Amino acid sequence: MNSNHIAPAIVVAAIDGTLSDWNDVLLGIEEEGIPFVVQAQASDDIVHCAWQAARQSPLLVGIACDSETLVVHYKNLPASAPLFTLTYHQDNPARRRIGNNAARLVKGLPFRDGHS
Repeated sequence: MNSNHIAPAIVVAAIDGTLSDWNDVLLGIEEEGIPFVVQAQASDDIVHCAWQAARQSPLLVGIACDSETLVVHYKNLPASAPLFTLTYHQDNPARRRIGNNAARLVKGLPFRDGHS
């Protein structure tokens, strides 16, 4: 088996090595029943990391996060145009909704808005 093979999952690039601040995003992904895999990342270009994660994901969706920002990207979008950007200052329901919407993109379902 190829060691570079990634199982069908959303790839999450943790830039600063910590992901605990974004736990609600991961819970939102899990709620939708989509797996994710976390990879440590050294780069400081969060948008590019998210796009690279989307390119690595068999599900075409990638996420990158650092201590202040989380970016959701889709492989078929231009590298400089992420789908969602979330700052650490947004509330827990907004974070969970971003996770839900990243997973819903994989499933081909409409996104949840802020009132659902």
